[in-house]
Amino acid sequence: MQNLTDDQRYAAITTRDARFDGVFFTCVRSTGIFCRPSCPSRTPRRDRVEFTPSAAAAVERGYRACKRCGPLAPPGPDSGDPAGELAHRALSLIHAGALDAGPDGSTTVGELADRLHVTERTLHRALVARTGSGAVAHARMARARRAHELLRSTSWPMGDIAAAAGFGSERQLHETVRRIFGRAPSVIRELAAPRRGAGGVNSAGGAGGVDEAAGGASAAVVRADLAVRRPFHGAGLASWFAARAIRGVEHVEDLLWTRAVALPHGPAVLQVDLGVADGPLPLTARLTDLRDFAAAVALARRMLDLDADPLGIDAGLRAAMPALAPLLDARPGVRIPGTPSLAEALLWAIVGQQITTARARALIESATDLAGSELPAPLRTAHVHRLSVSPAEAGARAEEWFRGPGARRRTLAAALADPPNPHLPLPELREHLLAVPGIGPWTADYALLRGARAIDMAPPRDVALLAVARALELADDFPGLDRALDAASPWRSYAVMHLWHHREDLPADLRTLRKDRS
Repeated sequence: MQNLTDDQRYAAITTRDARFDGVFFTCVRSTGIFCRPSCPSRTPRRDRVEFTPSAAAAVERGYRACKRCGPLAPPGPDSGDPAGELAHRALSLIHAGALDAGPDGSTTVGELADRLHVTERTLHRALVARTGSGAVAHARMARARRAHELLRSTSWPMGDIAAAAGFGSERQLHETVRRIFGRAPSVIRELAAPRRGAGGVNSAGGAGGVDEAAGGASAAVVRADLAVRRPFHGAGLASWFAARAIRGVEHVEDLLWTRAVALPHGPAVLQVDLGVADGPLPLTARLTDLRDFAAAVALARRMLDLDADPLGIDAGLRAAMPALAPLLDARPGVRIPGTPSLAEALLWAIVGQQITTARARALIESATDLAGSELPAPLRTAHVHRLSVSPAEAGARAEEWFRGPGARRRTLAAALADPPNPHLPLPELREHLLAVPGIGPWTADYALLRGARAIDMAPPRDVALLAVARALELADDFPGLDRALDAASPWRSYAVMHLWHHREDLPADLRTLRKDRS
């Protein structure tokens, strides 16, 4: 998807192909605006447009956002390019608020580079090469996106919106919004009034942004639109989360997913309708602190794998593994179901070794009954009322809840007491995990696939994968399965997800060779 020619890009905007939204942006020289490829406005002449790989790059060239298509909430970076892995890790932190203003000042680009274990120059070169802009420009765009959502969905004071969006002051908010939108924040709010009136309510569950008070506690409830590249297989995510949902922590009803999570300034509850057929996915976030808005949006995007490029992935898999064609046709746009942290993915991976998903869920639910924490009343929904046990406490108290081999209890304690920095490069992360006694390649790769969005992982010697591979006549043994999946690189994780999903379609006697894994 990153190797398109300008003529191919122009063909995409001529047909208003929404599948390319976020892959590139169209800049119209005659009007000074930039748009998504799917913008409904009249298509400009070929000689009047240029293209940029990111919204930040368009703004740096002097363009402002189109008022019709609102290109400020793109699906995010295409991480399918292995050479852009550093840029992707940096953008993930930036979108989560790493360079935003806070009570103690803003993180500098140099400090961000330190977190990523590279020099500032290396980080800048990676971002410019991959996206056309540096870290500061992307941070500015991220703040603009958040401010735009909050202006449209809440009635908060401008000072609160500035703080929640990551600006250091109201003045910065006004200057940035005017530059990018060509409108004052108050005008954007006025134009969005009908939207708030149609979707917002005043207390327990609404789309409108409100402050609730109950028993001295409060919650900020805000709605945001999560842009997503289509196709999007929300049903696969819903079924995966439902099979692993801890009672009181996570709930899936039809395709409405609700999950309690811990954010930097307190607990929160995220709710996303995974069944929306077109356009963005609606997120309702119940926050303890409005400063967590950026982190909430970033976490929802990561757990739902919304930055994936489904066209590129499915095309790559179809060419590399023809046997997957029926699966790709049945489930276009499959995503990797994430976890809130690498440590939680590691908890599931260790507990789930050589047992069923249902048994692993029951064990982690026992740990949550033992050491989970209740949510404040304003955050609760009908089915979600507590946070899951923290991985560190689950490891420290494994003797009290884990019913399994003693060696595995010791692995839980050792691995979860000091998990590796999730922002390290994937090869280093894998080395750290494999150095822990009791963690082998399957456990490490499963944890990285779910907890670090590792797009090119295939947990080895997975009996469920081999059972499906045999049913599809893809491979007869583990070496053959490894060779088949190697051909899918750099999309092995998505090939694995297709096989795991297809397992549920097989007759019961073909689903496994021996004990299943979570």
